[in-house]
Amino acid sequence: MRRTSLFRSATVAAVTLLTLLASSTGSEAESRVTTAAASMRSQNTLSCTLNTGPGERISFSPAVTSTPRSISARGSAQLNNCSSPNGRQSRIRSGQLTLRGTGRASCTRATGISGIGTITWYSGLHRGGQVVGRSTLKPAGHGSHGYTPLDSFLSGTIASGLMQGHPFTGVAVPTNDVRRCFGSGVGYVQGRGRLSVG
Repeated sequence: MRRTSLFRSATVAAVTLLTLLASSTGSEAESRVTTAAASMRSQNTLSCTLNTGPGERISFSPAVTSTPRSISARGSAQLNNCSSPNGRQSRIRSGQLTLRGTGRASCTRATGISGIGTITWYSGLHRGGQVVGRSTLKPAGHGSHGYTPLDSFLSGTIASGLMQGHPFTGVAVPTNDVRRCFGSGVGYVQGRGRLSVG
């Protein structure tokens, strides 16, 4: 199976965070996440908070800078407090997202991205209880209409596994300082937000 463009992903993750902080304060960004999350449909199959937990991040090699260049990226994030508004996935309470990919990226854009993302779903909070299933993610080739490039990574379709064929959408804001991208560069990003499956 061809590696998905899910890595509009990691490099996009950088750009996400980069672009967002370049134009907004932390409180403004947080407000954007709240507004976007509130606008998501109330009848989603699943809705979870998203957070890079302690020791988790999306790392870039080499660092993302203002000069476009080829990079590789990999990372993980936690999905928690999951609920199923329409009741179809009521067993899921949390998940673990992992991703890896390559592409050409700078502080303002990412191109030629290829990669793969997977989510392992759990019946308990904080990845506790039993494994309920796994999903392979395929991001939308055209990106998303969200606030940042990171949102492009958090938009697409579940290609295989649990909830196959369902669209997913998310928003996220950075929790580490990514404004240095235009100076020394950014070697990793951390963030928090929300992910929903339609």
